[in-house]
Amino acid sequence: MTRFIKTTAAGGLLFILPLVLIFILLEKAAHLLRGPLLKLLPMYEQHTVAGITVFTLLTIVLLVVICFLAGLLARTGLAKKILAALEDHVLAHLPGYQLLKDATARMAGVDNVDGASVGLIEDDDGWLFCLVLEPPKAGWVAVYLADAGPGGGTAGEVHLFPSARVRMTELAWPQVLGCLRRGGRGAVELAAPWLPKP
Repeated sequence: MTRFIKTTAAGGLLFILPLVLIFILLEKAAHLLRGPLLKLLPMYEQHTVAGITVFTLLTIVLLVVICFLAGLLARTGLAKKILAALEDHVLAHLPGYQLLKDATARMAGVDNVDGASVGLIEDDDGWLFCLVLEPPKAGWVAVYLADAGPGGGTAGEVHLFPSARVRMTELAWPQVLGCLRRGGRGAVELAAPWLPKP
């Protein structure tokens, strides 16, 4: 019971923390954009629409445009190489970076982050959903087994299993996370195409 309380509390914290960090970062980014926009468009500083200044709306629109352009740039091969080097040598050493990255990817609806894919792993007399982190090497595969519950995959464990015990699926990770958040309801229907016949 104590383990359940600890993992559920940790999962809740790890679910809320990235959302708070994203909100803080967006607020800081909007604050940084206000200065240049104020110099470019001083006439909109006092105008309001539905209680929100036009200036604030322009700041939000500019932030969305910058994020969109950054997303386009991030799809290029050169940007992927630079980002991979930056992540390996700098960002990987920052506490919580991977958690924030994964949470942002989930919120954006990215199916398989960094080439990971969803699988089913044979465990004793049943099957478990898992996220296969990388292709099998020497007959072994690294998988992430997420805890079920309201945290929905924000807590879990990484295990090494013989690759013969893992069945790859065509499921998207957000589908599995939704099932986990519902306490596993709908899991049989989700996994049915890849389960062996009884």
